[in-house]
Amino acid sequence: MSRWVVFRCQSGKGVGLGHVTRCCEMARHLRDQGIGSAMIGPAEGLRLAEDGDLFQHWQAVEDRQGSARDAARVVALCDRLGTRHAVIDDYRADPAFQEVLKAGGLRWLQQFDASCDWRFCCDVLVNAGPLERRDAYLPRLERPERVQTLFGPAHAVLRRGFRQVVRRRDGRAVRRVLVAFGGGDDRGAIALVLKAVAGRLGREVTLVLVSGAGNPGLAAVERAAAEMGSGQVELHVGPEDMPGLMAGCDLAVIAGGTMSYEAAICGLPMVTLALAANQERPCLGWQALTGAPYLGRVADVGSETLFEAVSSLIRADRQREAMAVKGRQAVDGRGVERLISALLERAVA
Repeated sequence: MSRWVVFRCQSGKGVGLGHVTRCCEMARHLRDQGIGSAMIGPAEGLRLAEDGDLFQHWQAVEDRQGSARDAARVVALCDRLGTRHAVIDDYRADPAFQEVLKAGGLRWLQQFDASCDWRFCCDVLVNAGPLERRDAYLPRLERPERVQTLFGPAHAVLRRGFRQVVRRRDGRAVRRVLVAFGGGDDRGAIALVLKAVAGRLGREVTLVLVSGAGNPGLAAVERAAAEMGSGQVELHVGPEDMPGLMAGCDLAVIAGGTMSYEAAICGLPMVTLALAANQERPCLGWQALTGAPYLGRVADVGSETLFEAVSSLIRADRQREAMAVKGRQAVDGRGVERLISALLERAVA
């Protein structure tokens, strides 16, 4: 049994922190089983103090030097550590990258971007999007009988705290609206929401803004928040207790990334916008599964369209209640266990 798992994780400008967050949570689960983790990819600046306990090896990569060389790094580190297990949470892992891993004899789990049309030869293929189905991908699997597909929200990797949130009454009145678009570049999304709804939802409604410290739009958000009246807005930058903060809200305006699964497990109704092409299918999936309105790409959404979607949902208690129930049914927080069990060929406890 391998005592190491090597992670290749995508990060950097315009990518956000979702890949890193997933890898850290998987590493935390592996550590609890006595298995070490090694990280390839993210800059040292993304390595938190607690990550020293999660990753005994951290290799920052500024220049991939192409898919073949990048994959060769993964194989080389696996050889050095005496392991054959890897997690590829990098949407650039194209067929050329995969062929190197296959030639190196690795067994790997691969997260992928549903907006691409690549073929796959991995052992475990993962996408938590609500729309994804195995049948649709069979023509793109090199050897379908040898590829395990883990699709759908039950396979979302969430931070441990989200499994412990206190359930609140579904369909409750909306008093706190979460506005958050990940820990990286929000592409102007928070500013768009402020322009659309600030001061228009009633004095009893507070906008709860969440931004990462590295968001290029943070200064503009801070200025806009400072101009709003007392009690109308809260701004949280890199909050320590995101599960508690989200669970204390009643409605969310968010993107289609990891946070949409976090909102679902909290029973938080949502309005979604896509920051990038790879978020469009998840947003459409949530709309089909729970009725969560998907408004389109951030650059294409008008202020009045956004205001109408949020304000109408605030008035629709039964719709919000149904959305909350369906979201919670879809995400149980055990995705990390399912992924690791599949990679290591174990039964889920």
